[in-house]
Amino acid sequence: DRSARYDGSSKFPSSSQWGFFPSASVGWRLSEEPWLKPHVEGWLDNFKVRASIGSLGNANIDPYQYLETMTASGSASIAIINGQNVPYTSVPSLIPDDITWEKVTTYNIGLDLFHNRLSFTGDYYRRNTTDLYTVGPNLPQVLGSAAPYGNYASLKTKGWELSLSYRDSFNLGGKPFSYSIKGML
Repeated sequence: DRSARYDGSSKFPSSSQWGFFPSASVGWRLSEEPWLKPHVEGWLDNFKVRASIGSLGNANIDPYQYLETMTASGSASIAIINGQNVPYTSVPSLIPDDITWEKVTTYNIGLDLFHNRLSFTGDYYRRNTTDLYTVGPNLPQVLGSAAPYGNYASLKTKGWELSLSYRDSFNLGGKPFSYSIKGML
C-alpha cells in the first residue's frame, strides 16, 4: 500500500509553502505460503511480517513568522516625553532566512502471530524529525536582538512495542460470557 500527501500552508514563505509527504507499507502473510503452511498448520493460524515508512509535515507555528513586523507599544509604553507615555515602535527582531515544514519520517517493522485465542504483536520503530521549529543559536549581545526562531533542530527516537492477548468465551449461568486479557510493553 502507498499514499502521498502534498500539503500547503500560507504560514510559510512562498518558497516553502508546499510539502510532499509520501508513505508506503508492505506485509507478507507467511502462514499462507505453500512451503510454510504444512509446518505451521494446527499451531499457528496467522504469521505475518510487515514493514512501513511514512512521512508527515507539521505546520503548527504562528502565521507569517517569516515577515519582519514592527509593533506599536500601545498604552503600555515606557517611553516618556514631556511627562506623558508615548506610543512607539521598535526595530523588528531577527528572522531566519527560511521557515519550512517540520518533517517526521517513521520506519516500522513488525510481526503478528495468532493461534486460536492467543495473539502476539511486536514492532520496532525509528522516528526521525527534521527541521524542528525552535529558538536558534545564541547571538552576540552587541547585536541587540534575541536569537530568532526557525527550523534549527532535529530529533531521533526509536523503540519497540510488544503486545500479548488472550480471548475466550464460555457459558456462565446458561448465557455466553466473553472475556479478553491483554498485556503491552
